[in-house]
Amino acid sequence: MKNCRTILPAPARLRRFACLLLTVCIAGLVAGCATPSFLSLKGDKVKWDQLTLVASDDVNNNSPVAIDVVLVSDDAMLARLAELPASKWFSARADLASTFPKALRYWSWEVVPGQRVDVPGDTFDRPRVAAALVFANYANPGAHRVRIEQFSGRLAVQLDNNTFSVSAVK
Repeated sequence: MKNCRTILPAPARLRRFACLLLTVCIAGLVAGCATPSFLSLKGDKVKWDQLTLVASDDVNNNSPVAIDVVLVSDDAMLARLAELPASKWFSARADLASTFPKALRYWSWEVVPGQRVDVPGDTFDRPRVAAALVFANYANPGAHRVRIEQFSGRLAVQLDNNTFSVSAVK
């Protein structure tokens, strides 16, 4: 007896393939597979047009100051960084970034007294984040950490002698 197979018409095969694909996708989600980051809608999207760093003439007792802008995509990492003073951030940042590469990204600059640095907004890749922080490595002790509350438009980081602030630019 010949081996007999029924060949389904094209629409029925397509329907069967779609059902199989849907079943595989649902099984993957139920099994706990992570959603790809490009599909995630968690957090705010960073859409800065420009970030300007402005150092006063007497910034950091007339010395250069290192500045880091940190984008945090994980709530647990945010809780950890929200309590970290700048001095500890600067000593641990490379280790944190290599240990938790998906939880945070940072960009660094060093400004001297009287300097202004304009950073284009597309520098930051426009990701979704749980929070954004700025750390300034001043010589004097202190938190020297500011959380950025605005994720669009233009921002200015004003660096004064021993403190700094972040504000919207109109």
